[in-house]
Amino acid sequence: MWHPARKTTQTLVFLLVLATPSMALFDVVEHVQARYGDSLAARRISEMSPLQAFLVRTQAALIGERSRNARPLSETLAGTPWALRVGEWKFVEPLNALGALAAGGGAYGMVLLAALPLLVLTLAMGRVFCGWLCPIHFILEMADSLRLWLKRLGVPLRDFRLHRRTKYAVLGLGTVATAALGAQIFPLIYPPAVLGRQMYMLIFFGGLGGGALFLLAVVLVEVFLSRRIWCRYLCPGGALYSALSPLRVVRIERKPSLCDGCGDCNQACAFGLSPMTDTTGIECTSCMECERACPADALSLVVRTPLVLEKLEEEA
Repeated sequence: MWHPARKTTQTLVFLLVLATPSMALFDVVEHVQARYGDSLAARRISEMSPLQAFLVRTQAALIGERSRNARPLSETLAGTPWALRVGEWKFVEPLNALGALAAGGGAYGMVLLAALPLLVLTLAMGRVFCGWLCPIHFILEMADSLRLWLKRLGVPLRDFRLHRRTKYAVLGLGTVATAALGAQIFPLIYPPAVLGRQMYMLIFFGGLGGGALFLLAVVLVEVFLSRRIWCRYLCPGGALYSALSPLRVVRIERKPSLCDGCGDCNQACAFGLSPMTDTTGIECTSCMECERACPADALSLVVRTPLVLEKLEEEA
């Protein structure tokens, strides 16, 4: 049940990253058509790259003829998961909000309000953004297939590891640098933000920037050096979501009476956690791959007391 739901959600988010710049490009063509006529609009389309022309014509075929006074598509949906607008509603990732607050740009109430939905979701379910909504994690899961294929061919692959707290240092240094410079640093090193920016560059200008090399490096390191090395050890967004996770109430739970100790769930966990021994904690992304791999149906998603309260009760 959870696997198709998660894959559908990931696919829709990834399509969103592609759709929003495509809709903005279509708006430009519509503006040219409304102001200068059909002939100039057709000429502009003929001068576009094959990708741009395909996107514009596909949208025109799907949407059909629109009134010249119709509301631009990008006024309905614009941005990326990093900063998204749906109609009059604005949403930002908590890491984006942290960077904006650290940079001292003002409008703190509006920034926090825009981050509130994901903050509430994270407080309830932990790193669920990473497992369900992150477009980069979607790509890295596909890279898993390549890593497995290379492993079967006998290609030597490493399992390089760092300390899990390294990502908190990245988060802290990024926050300090943002405050010192008065400008956001995280969009330069946070893969979901980089991906969104690259998609706009590709669709509007027909090319990619240096951020594409950064994303390629993340994927290659993932395939050849370590599974989820960025997500586990270096991602500032992952660090922030993990830091907010001790209050989570929805999490994976194992039924010892059903568990046969096969270890399949541990092998399935891309984050190197151990569902078989109940040691997932704040790093768990609720991806449910462990539950999918369990032959005994010993794992399930449940609502429980927040992790931090459980720990305090155990210490008492």
